[in-house]
Amino acid sequence: MHQLFGQVLGQRDLSRAGDLFSLEDTEIEACLSQALDQIKAISCSQDYLTNDNDQAVVEICITRITTAIRETGSIERHSTALVGLWESCLEHNLTPQGDNTEDTPHTKIASDITSCILQNYSCPSVMVLAVPVAVRFLQSGNRELSRNMSSYLSLAAIAKADLLAEHTKAITLSVLGGNHMLLRVLPSVYPRQPDTIHCQLGNLTAMMSQLESPEQQHLIRLIQIVAEQHPLMLSPQVPALVSYLGDQSLTEALLGSLVDVSQASPSSLVSFLPTLRILGQQCPALLDSCSRRHGLPGVLSGQHGAQLSPHAAAGDQGSHRPLPVFTGGLRQRHLPHEQLVQRDIPNARATAGGEHGHARQGE
Repeated sequence: MHQLFGQVLGQRDLSRAGDLFSLEDTEIEACLSQALDQIKAISCSQDYLTNDNDQAVVEICITRITTAIRETGSIERHSTALVGLWESCLEHNLTPQGDNTEDTPHTKIASDITSCILQNYSCPSVMVLAVPVAVRFLQSGNRELSRNMSSYLSLAAIAKADLLAEHTKAITLSVLGGNHMLLRVLPSVYPRQPDTIHCQLGNLTAMMSQLESPEQQHLIRLIQIVAEQHPLMLSPQVPALVSYLGDQSLTEALLGSLVDVSQASPSSLVSFLPTLRILGQQCPALLDSCSRRHGLPGVLSGQHGAQLSPHAAAGDQGSHRPLPVFTGGLRQRHLPHEQLVQRDIPNARATAGGEHGHARQGE
């Protein structure tokens, strides 16, 4: 270890700590891992929480070390020691107690290290070490740390989604616990861990009205991917999804997902034809555009067509042609439902549940 580092850390010499910044980065780079290990030992000592001198020494040394790592581009050489110190913070209290809102000593250490580690989200060797620890910080109880982790994990999900996939359950539970920023991660990990997210689809879908618009868009993207890859998993969520169609910012995207569900399970949508008829009256162009974009086969006619498009029922073939909505399969594969819809719409929903398997085979 460099002599000055050895003196500052060995003797907890706060008076010389500032002199570390007079050294060249390359002059101390070789000893940074050793210095980090010594800082870990100091921060884990029994009197660290009450020793202001030691806390100040550690804070200055961490700042000097992280600066040197960035300037020399040596994060891979020192990632093991750096992540080791970072992880050790999880063994201590990270949540302010009582009326005191100041960060705890170990929260300060974790915060100072976080950006140095996670800004290297595109570096696989660093992320292999860092991601499991970052996920644990999501459950630390410190909102600010959790928020910072969420920002970096979102970037990591873009660059290295595979590394996050095995932590899908913890990330999903963090989202459900109120960490909505992590919603942007779920579409990236879903293809690798679909079953984990399927277990929480009901809870995730129920969150829609609680979210801000940017967060809603990430949830919508997840719903779209589920609808494209495993549409039957969304069948139980159809009532909730239909209830959100009244929000104009969500209508088109949700309608597209409902189209995908209807192709896999026509029975799932039969009970909601009256609602879709109202939507067709309000914005027929939207329904027509969505239907054509999803390549729906055929034009719905007869009883269901009349419910979805009053213009079709009236025989108007002008500007409001019969809407190719939710595929002719609703009529062709589920004719008994026409009678149910006419007589008792609530019963139609209950009866439709048993026909999902048949609909899937008919694709």
